[in-house]
Amino acid sequence: MTMSLMEKELLLKQLRAQNSTGAVVGRGIADIGGTALSFADGLVSPAATRMQQRLVSGLTGIDKGASVAQFGNWMSPKANVLRMAGSPAALGAMKVGVGVGALGGVLGAADILAGQDSGANKAMDATAMTIGGMLGAAGGPLGIAAGAGVGKTVSDATQWLFGDKKSAEERRMEEALLALRGGQI
Repeated sequence: MTMSLMEKELLLKQLRAQNSTGAVVGRGIADIGGTALSFADGLVSPAATRMQQRLVSGLTGIDKGASVAQFGNWMSPKANVLRMAGSPAALGAMKVGVGVGALGGVLGAADILAGQDSGANKAMDATAMTIGGMLGAAGGPLGIAAGAGVGKTVSDATQWLFGDKKSAEERRMEEALLALRGGQI
């Protein structure tokens, strides 16, 4: 089989376009991004799957292996809720929730360790993170981290709602201003 000159030129042009620097870099970035997403998905999938199974079994009151089809049309509201809870979209939402919660847990721990808050504030945050971690233990290690992140968020919200709504830096600035006005400086 022989190619015409025009066919050879078109094939050569296509090969050059596919192997150009921009195309190779673009594919490399897509490969790295896909690998990173696949890795993250592998981390959060077990916890999210357990959460989804417990949600469905909690809604049905029966074992995890039960099929939504067993409920039939005569229970359509419950069957619709179960279909939604067992859907890939619900699993995806749980994966995002576990990932974001775990990141919040790590950042919350870093805030406790490196933050400039008072000892009482850190103790309240640590207690709330411990309680949240225990409640999230059903989801495995990522569930614990997600629970801790939610606990830290609840603690911070409580401190903001019922506290003086000032950061440590704002308090120091007010103290310095009072000392300056009082003639102490």
